[in-house]
Amino acid sequence: MDSWETASVAMLLIRNAELKGVPGVDVRCRGGRIVEIGSLVAAEGERILEADGGALLPGLHDHHLHFFALAAALRSVRCGPPDVCDAAALAAALGDAPGDGWIRGVGYHESVAGRLDRGKLDGLVTDRPVRIQHRSGKMWFVNTAAARALGLGPDSNGRLFRRDRWLGTRVDGDVDVAGTTRLLAYRGVTGFTDATPHNDPAAARDLGAAAPLQRVIAMGDESLSEGALKIMLDDFELPGIDALRTRMTRAHAAGRPVAVHCVTRTELVFALSTLLEAGTLPGDRIEHASVADAAGMELLAQAGVTVVTQPNFIVERGDRYLADVPASDHAHLYRGQGFLDAGVPLGGGSDAPFGEADPWLAMRAAVTRETHTGSVLGAREALSPERALALFTTPPEDPGGAPRRVRVREAADLCLLDRPWSAARVALSRDLVAATMVAGKVTFASEGLRDTAAASDIDNG
Repeated sequence: MDSWETASVAMLLIRNAELKGVPGVDVRCRGGRIVEIGSLVAAEGERILEADGGALLPGLHDHHLHFFALAAALRSVRCGPPDVCDAAALAAALGDAPGDGWIRGVGYHESVAGRLDRGKLDGLVTDRPVRIQHRSGKMWFVNTAAARALGLGPDSNGRLFRRDRWLGTRVDGDVDVAGTTRLLAYRGVTGFTDATPHNDPAAARDLGAAAPLQRVIAMGDESLSEGALKIMLDDFELPGIDALRTRMTRAHAAGRPVAVHCVTRTELVFALSTLLEAGTLPGDRIEHASVADAAGMELLAQAGVTVVTQPNFIVERGDRYLADVPASDHAHLYRGQGFLDAGVPLGGGSDAPFGEADPWLAMRAAVTRETHTGSVLGAREALSPERALALFTTPPEDPGGAPRRVRVREAADLCLLDRPWSAARVALSRDLVAATMVAGKVTFASEGLRDTAAASDIDNG
């Protein structure tokens, strides 16, 4: 497919939209950009979308997800809360898996059936190879049939730590690439940043080809010439500070910022202390900053780096956090307003498939701070609906920057809602999305949207 820079040359008129609270506004797109805003007359042959007073927003950019893992997860067995909450439910889910080959499970948490290993999985499935990924993404668990297929020795406990790439070379994946790019379009996503640490130039090319309905930015390993260098940290196995500083300085010398995975207090302090020694580069970012206490916030403000956080984990995992995380840290989990008050630039990502690929869920959680069962986690960290939306409307290359605006000469990457913002801000649901456009091309339109163009140009859900 042609790039978005050259693809869409037809004219599109979005009629009777609400723009920044002003109703009855028409927006014309041509050549992939917004060319006119006002009270406009339709041109001959122009495609018209009737907004019917719905709010017109910049398209959403998910600043942190894993596209191919998401495509695989869409065809995997859910093995963790809230879908699966105990051992009996896990056994039933695995037993219902279609086909007769490999079973791939995702989202497992110890609250379901304790720590998995080869023996425990053999007690659930013996006649098919099984691999189940922990919801953190760090660990895979396999049964004996899978261990044999993978060539693991008889002494293996069936636990594979950080072996995604190795597994991928040995097991053919059943992935739903087309369904994944459509899913994102349905939810108003016009672009995403793939945060997979082992992305290389081939993977970056594959991402662009696999997600034709979004603009794609790839971070990855040292072999990439652009995009952030993704650095993974595990607090029980931290690299030497000199080695980490060297990786950071080499990336900066090549003009590449760094993006450091930090989900614990130790990882955050270690990453920021090293980064302050190495020196920062515009675009440097901390992924997750899951636990940010006073010391971490001070270092973040000092470093001036952006945080890309996942407020969706408040609703998805908050009940487990309340049970497992010390109460003294509850106020420090996936913070929102606290980052802003400290002057820390803030962007949002879903971390899909480890979180739901739904920016609207993340926005709603950022506003309500409610867990799945309705408990409130870190009430003082709540954002306004407008600031929650801004987490996903900042520029793709600057997740902590000023939100993009719908204005003349900007790229026509747009998200049209089915109602005015005054009503949408209290709902913050993916069901609000009436249409999604990238470079003026309609990548999704709801069934109820009135459109004068041929329906074959629209990818309806």
